[in-house]
Amino acid sequence: MNSKQYEGGPANSDFVNRLQTRRFTGAGAAAVLNSILSNPPAIRTRVSGQPNSNQSKRKSDMKKNLKYLRTIAVAATFTAAAALSVAANVDSPENSTKLLTATFEPRSVVQVEVGDFHFKPGQVAPIHTHTAPAVGYVAKGEIIYQIEGEKPRILRAGDAFYEPAGPRILRFDNASATEEAIFLDFNLEQAGEPFIVFENPPTEAIDRRALPTVDLGGRSVDQVDIYTSDLPRNGTLTLDDRTPTLGLVAEGVVELRVDGKTTQRIAAGGSFALPSADKRATIVNASSEVSAKVITFYLR
Repeated sequence: MNSKQYEGGPANSDFVNRLQTRRFTGAGAAAVLNSILSNPPAIRTRVSGQPNSNQSKRKSDMKKNLKYLRTIAVAATFTAAAALSVAANVDSPENSTKLLTATFEPRSVVQVEVGDFHFKPGQVAPIHTHTAPAVGYVAKGEIIYQIEGEKPRILRAGDAFYEPAGPRILRFDNASATEEAIFLDFNLEQAGEPFIVFENPPTEAIDRRALPTVDLGGRSVDQVDIYTSDLPRNGTLTLDDRTPTLGLVAEGVVELRVDGKTTQRIAAGGSFALPSADKRATIVNASSEVSAKVITFYLR
């Protein structure tokens, strides 16, 4: 008979059982891999009917078994890594990547005022403050952004940003001397709060193209999660119907489909709002030829 027997501690027996049943869930794979690393199996083989003194045969069998275990250990590593990756993104909307989370003191938001700003090459924003927290997205170009007390940093197209209420905003300037910069601001305002407060009147005209103001009716908000979602041709994105949502179409043309409402068609540069959290909504890429990109702001 040529049957082989594997001998080792409890961890090694469990490992062999898992190999035999192939129960490699994410947690199981991680546990198996951990048992290998923390308690490497001292594998000994006996071949029935042959004397244990056959050292050459035993060495050959051990090499084969160790090679097999190494292969399984590598597979377990990849399985565990994949499981951890899924777990890390469990709260993200489908096909989406989180850009930013902004947190602040709870506030009763009566409206969200939206500004679509187009800065000429080299244009500099006046020093200003916000009485309401503002979140936004850079749609084109680069912006030099600096909060008082912090170092300046560069915001590039595709970046989200947060302007807190209170601190002076020393810079929000077009970083390019030759290219236009476009960004959008969403201000979460309580009753009577202005969109922006300048220390001194602007000396240069500011091209602000107002988008529809969103009525939130005094909803309490203390966090905004910002996601970017790439929709392939004819792709869809289901929005979280538990949370009021603001949105911006960054690329392409999409259709916003909300239960009980007329479908809206929105092109790049357009915004949308779902101020109530009781309607199922889906965004559909209206094109069968090009992809689309949507930026969503979940108010929590």
